[in-house]
Amino acid sequence: MEIGQVLKPQGIRGEIKVKPLTTDAARFNALKAVCVGGRQYRIDGVRIAADGVYLRLDGITDRNAAETLRGLFLSVDDALAVPLDDGEFFIAELIGSELYSRSADGAQTRVGVIKRVDSYGAADVFEALRDDGKTVSFPYVKALDPVFDRQARRLSVLGSKLAEVAVYED
Repeated sequence: MEIGQVLKPQGIRGEIKVKPLTTDAARFNALKAVCVGGRQYRIDGVRIAADGVYLRLDGITDRNAAETLRGLFLSVDDALAVPLDDGEFFIAELIGSELYSRSADGAQTRVGVIKRVDSYGAADVFEALRDDGKTVSFPYVKALDPVFDRQARRLSVLGSKLAEVAVYED
């Protein structure tokens, strides 16, 4: 399960800045280890800041070593993932999931596939590749009444609300 992405080295002692792929960055405080680029690292330190999460990993002791991790994703075994409440899901689960528009009568129309989720603080912004090859971006807001089917890897949102908040590529 992907939980973050290394943005850049921070300082000269090997600390890395991570973009969390979770709604609660404080979850990083409970982690003992992460996998980065296929290699397991023990976490030696965590700092949570408004602009990201800063980690010190065992064996990454200088800026050059931290630079080799730039752009890589951090993951944990699914068994170590934080338990979710009903209706909650991990952002990483959404990437590659199908996006459907739901009408008031419950009929659903496929829109495309979710390709990316960016976290900006106020709301996550989803980008989906539509079936016609163009993209649609939209903020994740409660008014969309999202329903995620984990088994089918399918996110369904209210079509009328999606039309109000979405930005479509021309």
